[in-house]
Amino acid sequence: MKKKYAQFVSLILVTIFLIFYSQKIYSQDSLSADTPFIEVNGKVIKFGSAIIAFSKIQQSNINFDQKTIFSQIVQQLVNEELLSQKIEKENQLTLLALEHEKRSAKAAQMVSKILKKFPSDELVNSAYQNLTDQLKGSLEYNASHILVNEEDQAKNILKDLNAGTDFEDLAKKHSVGPTAKNGGKLDWFDLNTMVPEFSTALMVLSEGDVSQPVKTKFGWHVIKLNETREKKIPSLEKVRPQLVQNLRQRKINDYLNSLSENSEINFLGKNINPNEITNLQLLEKLDD
Repeated sequence: MKKKYAQFVSLILVTIFLIFYSQKIYSQDSLSADTPFIEVNGKVIKFGSAIIAFSKIQQSNINFDQKTIFSQIVQQLVNEELLSQKIEKENQLTLLALEHEKRSAKAAQMVSKILKKFPSDELVNSAYQNLTDQLKGSLEYNASHILVNEEDQAKNILKDLNAGTDFEDLAKKHSVGPTAKNGGKLDWFDLNTMVPEFSTALMVLSEGDVSQPVKTKFGWHVIKLNETREKKIPSLEKVRPQLVQNLRQRKINDYLNSLSENSEINFLGKNINPNEITNLQLLEKLDD
């Protein structure tokens, strides 16, 4: 039985290879998502199913050559069809999964429709201009810090600094942060990337100054401002993908907000414990 199955799959692979790679029966113009691709016990699987399967492989960032992926997809589709044909009637779990997949697919279809040819170059250029206006005159910071667990430790470090002890040496000796081995030095950063308490303390320092002990959720910091500089304005080519993504996300969010405002939505799961979202046993019971 296994030998016959292997021969069957091999025959499919050889046939498809001859069709698509050697004889090229389907030209680029005639090939479509509706083109018959595989037939399993009389059930035809269309080429569009293979494209969808390939798109899912792409999303997983698995790197294979196209011929290898092609063969794997053929095998996958054949196996899935063989197994699905053995199901006489879908159980509740299958129906629930199909309902979820159908809802997701329809939502993706609508998103694709909304974002078709969006955004225009004009919108992207406008977003880039807004970004450059925001960045003009804004600063990046280069600082060092010593992180300890207790306030008294931070105060003692500050005393040592005032007595002339080198900041880097104290950081290497006392800091519990990941930058300790570098003498507490941080890379250039934007204030928005730091916790508020850290940023607030840093903003009032002049270059070379050291802060009083600062409490954050990570512990107690002694901060030294090394240098500031104006932010470099990136080229449009560099930030274009991010601008496009932001514009597209805003477009979808605005559309969803509009739909929500004009729809009747009732949350019926108020009494459900949020932890139950991980309870896979509830799905398994649908098989019973």
